[in-house]
Amino acid sequence: MALKSPTPYHTLGSLAPVGDVQLNYVLEGDPHKPLLALIPMARHNLTMWERLMPDLLSQFRVLRFDLRGMGRSTGGAPEGYRFEQYADDLAGLLTHCELGSAIVVGVAYGARTAAAFALRHPGRLAGLALFDVSLTPPVDQKRQGVLGEAARAALAAAGQSPAPAERYWRFYEDRESADAMHRAHEGAPDLTEPLGAVQAPTLIACGAYDENLKEAQRIAAWVPPARFHLMPMTGHGSPVYRPAYVAALLAAHFGRPAQGF
Repeated sequence: MALKSPTPYHTLGSLAPVGDVQLNYVLEGDPHKPLLALIPMARHNLTMWERLMPDLLSQFRVLRFDLRGMGRSTGGAPEGYRFEQYADDLAGLLTHCELGSAIVVGVAYGARTAAAFALRHPGRLAGLALFDVSLTPPVDQKRQGVLGEAARAALAAAGQSPAPAERYWRFYEDRESADAMHRAHEGAPDLTEPLGAVQAPTLIACGAYDENLKEAQRIAAWVPPARFHLMPMTGHGSPVYRPAYVAALLAAHFGRPAQGF
């Protein structure tokens, strides 16, 4: 999967020993600012956040990483491909980096790991942000492509067409491990009702052009501290569609308020 010249995928990150795997991660920013821990969406590695980073680093210290088996992180034992283990991996990475609590941000498939982290490690949860989230068995995703085109058309009409996604956002080292990483939803329980115990500040956001919208609204209704935000002109994978908007939303909820929220 290599290109002729190195990409950020090939040059970013350090490996941390966490349990039975090596997790690829990048820690950036002022240690005196609130810490964000970013969990990528399905089939994506830590480089998917690159267009948000300048805005995020103005407000936060940021930890991003590849989930086990994805990107440049190594795979592990077959029984380790579960959202609970991914959450424990993040806790282990925080310990490795000598970090305490974090505002944990997950997008789509990554939001399932963020939810598991909130329940398994509440003492290390400074805040929770779930974007484009569904916690039940995956809803029918067949319309996501059509809805995504409608979102792009709406953005184009507003003069805000998103830049094309980069190929390397989806790179990985081992296909078998990457495929295993994305089977965690099989048999996974719905964590919506347990999330009612979360006390940390919580943001749940979903695009107007996302098949998961009703699910995201249902989850927000269960979490007492949650604020729900509907993102206009946005499809599934909101940081890809509107990176500056997502960064501003995080700043408004967890950092210094930005205009428009």
